[in-house]
Amino acid sequence: MDYGRRADALRSGLGTAGIDALLVTNLTNVRYLTGFSGTNGQVLVWQDGVMFFSDGRYAARASTLVQGADIEIYPNRLSEKLAPLLERASLSKLGVEAATMTLAERDDLANRVDGVSLIPTRNLVEDLRRTKDVDEIALIRQAVQIGDEAFDWILDRLIPGALEREIKLDLEVHMRQTGADEVSFEPIVGSGPLSAHIHHTASDRAFEKGDLILLDFGSRKDGYCSDMTRTLVLGPPTEEQEQIYDLVLRAHLAGIEAVRPGAGGKEVDAAARAVIEAAEQGERFAHGLGHGVGIDIHEAPRLALTSEDELRAGDVVTVEPGVYLPEWGGIRIEDCVFVTEDGHEVLGRSPKDRLTSV
Repeated sequence: MDYGRRADALRSGLGTAGIDALLVTNLTNVRYLTGFSGTNGQVLVWQDGVMFFSDGRYAARASTLVQGADIEIYPNRLSEKLAPLLERASLSKLGVEAATMTLAERDDLANRVDGVSLIPTRNLVEDLRRTKDVDEIALIRQAVQIGDEAFDWILDRLIPGALEREIKLDLEVHMRQTGADEVSFEPIVGSGPLSAHIHHTASDRAFEKGDLILLDFGSRKDGYCSDMTRTLVLGPPTEEQEQIYDLVLRAHLAGIEAVRPGAGGKEVDAAARAVIEAAEQGERFAHGLGHGVGIDIHEAPRLALTSEDELRAGDVVTVEPGVYLPEWGGIRIEDCVFVTEDGHEVLGRSPKDRLTSV
């Protein structure tokens, strides 16, 4: 990863934000700028340098992981090392990440850095994270491949009597065994009527013949996430199950077709949603079409009716329409889609062209 390039890109926006330096406290952004992962770390970026801060617990870890930044370890609190540095570098306008730093933390820091104005900022690093470089795309591809292989592997385990929570655990363990650092989120395994629960927590329900089985899961590879959903049926599908699956698939493909540089997140959502609304099932599609994927499983841009985002080359987004009928079940299909210079590329390879019977 080119951490120097990332710091330079951030520096180029400091003046526009009206600040001399940015104190980065969002741990995802800290990782993006330095490679550090842990529970305590901060980064100061200014025109003449990049400094990583943490406490003594992470001294050794920081020396191994941190790239593109000098390292300061403080005995008790950040201000012990930050305040003298701000004074030496004549940094009087300090940007802080408003979405991460609490009011109490801001007030405490303000009391400890004399002569420095703390200025709230929004999305300075997040806007950089949106556009993935070649190395980031390669890691997302690997995470997607781990998920694809796990889907193929789990099919033989989807049998009557299997428990949702057992399948969830099987997916998680298998992905770790085949190269994932960890799962990118807790896998969703919904069966029968519980497949209509959009963000279901796997339960002790046993699979039954005729059940729809919704699997939504992903892996994390060297910090980067994947996200996929497939819906299957245990045994021969009914005509209604096939019809709803075909509807969701057509919406999914319409959404993917709309993905391109310059397209609005609202526009892409509308392309998929129109297919479902034309079948008079619009009220059964009760969430946005998708979200960005990167170091965080949910990040910019958003594909939704309320989105104001515009897609750029380098974005990776999910396209995941669904139809959910209480007491009947739900069907969702999801893939990660890379926004290329001239259109898009679907990263997932798991079958989806028909409702698979297991």
